Amino acid sequence: MDYDILLGKPAKDKSRKKQMREIIFFKTFFLLPAVLFLAVFMYYPIKETFQLSMMRASGLGESVFIGFENYVRLFTNEEFQSGLINVFRWAFWSVVIQIPLSFFIAFSLVAYRNKMTNGLRAVYYLASVLPSAIVAMLGRFMFAPNFGIIASISRKFNWVWLDKVDFLGDPRIAFWSVFFVATWAYIGFYIVYIMANIEQIPVDIREAAELDGANRWQYAIHIVLPIISYPLRIIAVLCVVGSLKLFDLPYLLTGGGPGHATKTLGIILYQQGFVNWQYGKAAAIGVVIFLLSLIFTVAQFSWQRKEGDIG
Repeated sequence: MDYDILLGKPAKDKSRKKQMREIIFFKTFFLLPAVLFLAVFMYYPIKETFQLSMMRASGLGESVFIGFENYVRLFTNEEFQSGLINVFRWAFWSVVIQIPLSFFIAFSLVAYRNKMTNGLRAVYYLASVLPSAIVAMLGRFMFAPNFGIIASISRKFNWVWLDKVDFLGDPRIAFWSVFFVATWAYIGFYIVYIMANIEQIPVDIREAAELDGANRWQYAIHIVLPIISYPLRIIAVLCVVGSLKLFDLPYLLTGGGPGHATKTLGIILYQQGFVNWQYGKAAAIGVVIFLLSLIFTVAQFSWQRKEGDIG
């Protein structure tokens, strides 16, 4: 007689427990590489960066623990303050300009679909896959004072006032010139992403809106926008986090100048770490970027959870 039966336990309980142990083993086995990868290439570097931000370290000689002195010096430094303001400005205008513009173009391509739609989709997306160096080179060629695209247009139409504008050298407009190039480079991805979400909306909803007398743009504002609000919030997170760690385009176009007009936290981090050899300060800037990104992302997804967009 089975021992489990004598104890009043079904014999199948043993096989169920064995099966559960096997499931746990296989889950652990397959998750372990990912956990090790994150531990080695993410969690450990974050821990080391936090530790380094508390040090006075130049790579020469011994590092000295100084507590929060690097952070105090950063937040009282004019260059860092300008970089912080610039990334917040960049984040704000990215959300205010790039997302509505991407939605307008994406909806237009879907609503007025024709033979050119797929080609235009590819053209808009092309800039997103170009390396930043090429995008910056094209931007410099466009703004070049003597032989650039804008200079050629100003000579053709005799716009003398436009020929005098120094788009990358004037502190008043350098930020907007770089932002214009970045918008062209980044919105292609947003357009394709929004188009994919709009195309997933059932045709029945559009037909019902048409029967109720809604035109295309009423349908876009009152029906499409609420339906794709979650993907738009994802884009907003990408815009803000991307703005906080922005480095390549401003550095390649202006080097952060003129003055501090286009300087970002990423550029200051690079200069402190790889030009001035102030690794402690560079690590402190990295920690600030990480914490700001983390705070915004957690706040955004917490709000979305309260709104019921995510489980």
